[in-house]
Amino acid sequence: LGGEAQRLRTTWKGEDVKKYLVRLRTQVINHSNIEILKGTRVTDVTGFVGNFTTTLEGMGEKREVHHGVIVVATGARPSETVEYLRGQSDRVTTWHEMADVFEKEPDRLKEAEGVVFIQCVGSREPQHPYCSKICCTTSIQQAICLKKRKPDLDVTILYRDIRTYGQREKLYREARALGVLFIRYTLDEKPLVRRSEENGKEKLHIVVKDPILGMPVQITADYLNLATAIVPGNNQELAKILKVPLNEDGFFLEAHAKLRPVDFSTDGIFVCGLSHYPKPIEESISQAQAAAMRAAGVLSQKTVLVSPVVSVVDPSLCIGCGLCAESCPFGAMHLSAISGKGY
Repeated sequence: LGGEAQRLRTTWKGEDVKKYLVRLRTQVINHSNIEILKGTRVTDVTGFVGNFTTTLEGMGEKREVHHGVIVVATGARPSETVEYLRGQSDRVTTWHEMADVFEKEPDRLKEAEGVVFIQCVGSREPQHPYCSKICCTTSIQQAICLKKRKPDLDVTILYRDIRTYGQREKLYREARALGVLFIRYTLDEKPLVRRSEENGKEKLHIVVKDPILGMPVQITADYLNLATAIVPGNNQELAKILKVPLNEDGFFLEAHAKLRPVDFSTDGIFVCGLSHYPKPIEESISQAQAAAMRAAGVLSQKTVLVSPVVSVVDPSLCIGCGLCAESCPFGAMHLSAISGKGY
C-alpha cells in the first residue's frame, strides 16, 4: 500500500513522506470498516450510482461486492528507457535509484567526483508529448541534497526547460547558489553518453552542446540519473469495464477540469492521483480528499435520484445482433435465446 509514495523520502518542503505513509497505512490496515484485497483485480462492473456490483478475482477466488460508489486510484509509473546507456551500466539510474544507492552504500558518494542529471528522457516527445510535471522538482531536490552532503561534488543538470513552478522556484535558486550547474539542450541535439575505465573505475562522459558557448562540452561523471516520463498503467482494460474515458495519453479523463475535476461522466465513479495525470504528492492528496468527499456525499444519502428515462427493448423487433448490449454504458442489456425465432 502506498503506490509511488513508497519511493519518496521528503516533499520539496522537507516533510517526511515515509513517516506520513507509515501512519496512514497503519490507520487503513487497522480500520474496522476497511477491507484490503491484495493481488486482486476487477473483472466486471455492473449497475449504477448507489447500486454497483463488482466482480473481483484474486488468490484463486472469485467474489461479488455490492457498493454505492467507485474511486479509481490506480496510479502511474516511471517509464523505462534504453537511452544514455541505461541497462548497460549500473551507474546509469532513474528517478530515486541513485539516492537509494548512496543511502545503502555511502562510500560510493564519498568516492564520487561528479553526478549528472538528464531531464525529459522520453518525455515531451512524440510518444509522450506531455510534461510529467514533477521531474524538475525531483532532480533539483536530489541535486541540493547531494551538494549539502558533499559540497565539492560536481553536480550538473541537463534540461530542456526548467519547470519548478510556483514556490518551487526557491529550490532552483538554492541549487544555483550551491553551485549546481544547469545546461540547456534541445530535442534536436540530445546529450551523448559514452563510458570508459580510468584507474580501474568506470567513468561516464556526457557530451552536450552549451547554448551560451555555442559548442559541445564534455562532462565526466561517476553517476548519471535520468528523469524519465511518467506513464499510465494498463488503464484500457479497466476503462472498458467501468465504461469511462481515457485521454489521448492513456490517463483517466474527468468529466470537467474545473466544474467536476474528480468526477467521471458516469455518476458515482471518481478519480484521483496519478491515474488522472502526473502530479506531486500534495496535489494527489488534495485530489484524493476531494474524491473521498464526493463519494461520501453520495453514501451519506438515504436515497439516490436517478433519471426517470428508461430504455425498453421490443423483442418483436429485435434481430439478435447484440450491438445494444455491447454499446450500453451501463451494462443493462443482455442477449437471451428465444425459441421459435430461428436464431
